[in-house]
Amino acid sequence: MKMKKLMALALAGIMMLGVLSGCGGKKSEPSTDSGASDSKVVEITFPSMWVGVNSNTPWFEDRMAAFNEQYGDQIKVTVEEIAGDQNYVDKMKVLYSSNSLPDAFNCGGYNLIDSMKDQLVDLTPYLDDELKAAGSDICWEVNSRDGAVYGVPYTRQVIGYFYNKDLFAKAGIEKPAETWDEFFDQCDKLVAAGITPLSMDTADSGWVTSLMLGAMIGQTDEGEKFMNTNLPKNYNTPEFIEAAANIQKMFQKYTTPDAVGGAYENAASNFFMEETAMIANGPWMVSDFYDTSLVEEGFADKVGTAMYPGGVMYNSGKIGFNIASKDEEHLQAALTFVKFLVSEDSQRLMLELTGDIPSMEGVTSDKVKPLVNEVIANGDAATHCINDFQSLWYANVVDEISVQYPLLAQGQITPEQFAQALTDAAAKN
Repeated sequence: MKMKKLMALALAGIMMLGVLSGCGGKKSEPSTDSGASDSKVVEITFPSMWVGVNSNTPWFEDRMAAFNEQYGDQIKVTVEEIAGDQNYVDKMKVLYSSNSLPDAFNCGGYNLIDSMKDQLVDLTPYLDDELKAAGSDICWEVNSRDGAVYGVPYTRQVIGYFYNKDLFAKAGIEKPAETWDEFFDQCDKLVAAGITPLSMDTADSGWVTSLMLGAMIGQTDEGEKFMNTNLPKNYNTPEFIEAAANIQKMFQKYTTPDAVGGAYENAASNFFMEETAMIANGPWMVSDFYDTSLVEEGFADKVGTAMYPGGVMYNSGKIGFNIASKDEEHLQAALTFVKFLVSEDSQRLMLELTGDIPSMEGVTSDKVKPLVNEVIANGDAATHCINDFQSLWYANVVDEISVQYPLLAQGQITPEQFAQALTDAAAKN
């Protein structure tokens, strides 16, 4: 669903609110007169998992202090601290069962929309320009169901791949490939220069390998649709089988001997030691490029970022803030609070303090490593945006990948048999 559809729904909702207002259903607004001594302070509830050693705690404490300074004479946010993601989710489920969800909450990306939307506020009528700016279309899509908006985005996942510029230069490669044919030509050039092209793995769902698999699937419109499908059942598609065949080729021609049976740590170490020229991964890896316990001094200067051939990036929204206020007064106060937390300043600060990628396109910072900003720019420029397999596929299918990858790599099964094995695993759900 694109933003123009949301805007149309928003307009319809606003017109309906206007009709209700004309019939005497006037909605109360938070006071904007900061100097009025008798102004009413609206109290809203917000449980927070960002406590203690949570990496987001400094960000949330900063935002609360800033919000209280600006809105403290109008809105009081009562924060309940709940340590631990699962404890938080469990608490929301208990509150839902008693129809007492808080005014606003955030479940750290966990999807509670589908199970709780009957108690959540449909935010479609409240999508003003300020709120719409919080995220791109793909981020709003994740937070919407059947044409209604139930969450406000503030972060997203962006993943491409990294390459060693020095090793590329030794092989006569000037820049990352724009097509997959060119990509494999570059792999051949690297091999000819005595350089192993790719870091790969098979253990623990083969994270690095599966990122390449998904990127190859996602280069077409149909493949992009598949990679954004929740809990797919059928892997016997032309796009999937072709990608599996290329993964088999990568294992057999373009990676290290320890890739089969190896975990992410092996794949990462090979890239750090300059044993391989490329590795697929997200911007959280950038800090490792500066860690001299892992790499040589100056290694980060050798690293470049790239989107996958065909204009593909893992560029997916996450579930954001939900609102469950029971009346308009508290709803407006909760909206004011959420708008503050998803503002450009707040998202930029989160990038700086936590490394989370802003849902708002174009938000970068000179306080983070330049490579992180490059990954964000690649995500913004992608023509095919996909989600990662671990987020959408059945858990047993993700587990089955580690069983099947070694067989595929060693030629014991065909790409078609690989696709069928995952289809069989999905059918067990």
